[in-house]
Amino acid sequence: MQRPQHGITLVSLLVGLMITSIVVVAMMTVYQTSVRAMVKSSESARVQSESLATLLTTHMSLQGAGFGVPPSELADEPRSVIDIGMGTLTNSGRLMPFGTGTALVWRIGNDTNNDYIPDSFQCEGLYVSPSSGIVQLVGQGSCSSARSNTWLGMRWTVIPLVSASRLVDPDGEVASLDNFFVRLEDRATPCSPFGASATTSDDGVLGRKAVIVGYERLIDGAFETISSTTCLVNLLPDGA
Repeated sequence: MQRPQHGITLVSLLVGLMITSIVVVAMMTVYQTSVRAMVKSSESARVQSESLATLLTTHMSLQGAGFGVPPSELADEPRSVIDIGMGTLTNSGRLMPFGTGTALVWRIGNDTNNDYIPDSFQCEGLYVSPSSGIVQLVGQGSCSSARSNTWLGMRWTVIPLVSASRLVDPDGEVASLDNFFVRLEDRATPCSPFGASATTSDDGVLGRKAVIVGYERLIDGAFETISSTTCLVNLLPDGA
C-alpha cells in the first residue's frame, strides 16, 4: 500500500522560489525608482540654489562699480570705469584678448579710512564662458583703468561661481545649466535699483547703465532663460 506524500515537493518549491523572485525584483525596482527620483530632486535643488546664489553674488559685486570715481571721468572716460569685451581667461589668471568668452571689468574705490573718500582703486570683474560657467575676478593691486586694452597687464584672483551642470536622466544625461551670458546695456530711460522707485530723483538713485547676467536652465524638458539685472547707479554723472 502506497503511503501519502508529506513535506515539500519539487514543484511547490519551484513555485515558491518564482514568487519570491518576482517579489524581490519588484522591491528592487521600486527602490531603484525611489532612489533615482530622490537623487535627481536633490541634485536639481543643489544646482538651482548654487545658480541663484551666483546671480546674488554678481549683483552685490556689481553694485560697487564706479564707486568713488570722479564725475568728470564718468562723463569723459566711461570705458575707463567699466568695459566689456570678448576674451579668454588663462589658467594663470590672465585675460587674453579675443576668444569665445565675455569679460566685464569695472573699477571700484577702496575706502580704507571709512571717510567715504576712496584712497585707492581696484578692478573687479566677471568672466563668462557660454558653455563653461561664470567666474568672479578680483584684481591684484591697484587699477587705473578698466579698458579692455589694459586687461592683458592685469593679474586676477579667480573665484568660480557656477559651472555648466548635467543631471542624470533615465534616458541619459541632459544639460541642466548652459548658455551663460553677460551684457552691459545703456538705458535711455534711467533704471533704478531693486526697492527704489523709478520716479525718484537722480541723485545717487537712478542709473544709465545696467548689467544683465544669466543662463539657460532645463525645466520640464525645455530651456528657460533666467537672469538678474543690476542698475549701476554709481555710473551716472552729475547733472545727467
